[in-house]
Amino acid sequence: MISRRCALVLLGLAACSHPSDAPPVPSSSSAPEARASSSARPPSTPSASAAAPTVTDPIAEKGRGFVTLLAAGKNAEAAASFDATMTKALSEEKLGETWSMLILGAGAFESIEGVTVEPVGAYKAALVTCKFARARLDAKIAYDKDGKVAGLFFVPSPEPYADPAYVDRSKFDEREITVGAGEFQLPGTLALPKGAGPFRAVVLVHGSGPSDRDESSGPNRPFKDLSGGLASRGIAVLRFEKRTKVHGEKIAALKDATVDQESVDDAVLAVELLRGMKEIDGAHIAVVGHSLGGQLAPRIAQRSKDVAAIGILAGSTRPVYEAMVEQLKYIADLDGRRADEEKKQISEVEKAGARIRAIQGGAPENDGEVLLGARAAYWIDMGKYDALAVAAKLDRPMFIAQGGRDYQVTKTDFDAWKKALAGRKDVRYALYPELNHLFGSGEGKSSPEEYQRRAPVDPRL
Repeated sequence: MISRRCALVLLGLAACSHPSDAPPVPSSSSAPEARASSSARPPSTPSASAAAPTVTDPIAEKGRGFVTLLAAGKNAEAAASFDATMTKALSEEKLGETWSMLILGAGAFESIEGVTVEPVGAYKAALVTCKFARARLDAKIAYDKDGKVAGLFFVPSPEPYADPAYVDRSKFDEREITVGAGEFQLPGTLALPKGAGPFRAVVLVHGSGPSDRDESSGPNRPFKDLSGGLASRGIAVLRFEKRTKVHGEKIAALKDATVDQESVDDAVLAVELLRGMKEIDGAHIAVVGHSLGGQLAPRIAQRSKDVAAIGILAGSTRPVYEAMVEQLKYIADLDGRRADEEKKQISEVEKAGARIRAIQGGAPENDGEVLLGARAAYWIDMGKYDALAVAAKLDRPMFIAQGGRDYQVTKTDFDAWKKALAGRKDVRYALYPELNHLFGSGEGKSSPEEYQRRAPVDPRL
């Protein structure tokens, strides 16, 4: 599903974990995980002022200088510092597009607030905290031993997490746990209520992109909110790092990867893990998926007889490329006009969607072809998967929830679930008018910058 992850920011718009429901954005980097993420708004003229104290580490200075070049529009000078892999994957033009897309979503670049350096395997990474008009983002720039840029990532700058009021940590404990075995094992957290048990349990399944166990998006941690809230009420919850986050480079090398390798296989393994624990009531294990995870929840239940029920939170029912075009148009029209860059994004996704449909219809794959972050095998598999039809055949109870202000997965999808499952007495639906894609509460039209503000998962969910 992901080829070598290149910084095609375009896909960061199709939201879920940060929020994105496109397949993981392929990044081309010879260093560990690199990602660029953005939403949309017209760029402004940046100012590369530095507000942080002077740093002397050469890697920190390199990182600061790299961002300063990007902010000044000196893409050729910035790209000159790439290693061979990055040079091949991210041209000077694409680098400029990446930065433009970034400020379309985060707003005008204002300053560099600080630089830190951390080891990342055989590399050293400069984390350059950047202040934009609507967000704080960390530019994570990985350098090899020769001082060349081997990876480039833009991620929300972390903020301290505070439990929502409905979380009572005196009522449960958390323990580290490993999902799976061998080369693709994943670290996770099991929230286990205090008491004798056995306890009913939930496995949380991420949306698209290389999500962490909390499904972090800016200052929001929806899976951590859900886990704490449910565990406070006597339900065990298992959440874990997504395979594409922990083993992105290995997955990138798989030419035939599908959503099974992205999500389904690990969710099934997580259910099996809980099924074997004495503290867990093996007859009452539910899978709750968000966004892409919600779309895949019926497939996971189809694979595992141990799934007693499923929860579908903002689960899409339509092809990714259709949803992406709809999202891009929505974002572009928030200010009442479409900038040329926004029109270009929309056109590129429409063209990619047409090509995907052709491949799903039998057209041959071009050598090494990557479309919207995924190879042909991914799209062929998704073309064959009908979440609504699979759900209709399941004999398991379901809960389907939707935020009324969600522009990424919309009421159109919610209504499609209701139509496909009409007449089922074991399916419950909930539409929350004030909630967004992360099930946080807000007012007015939702927008990308909303995800940069803390809004815990609403207690009604």
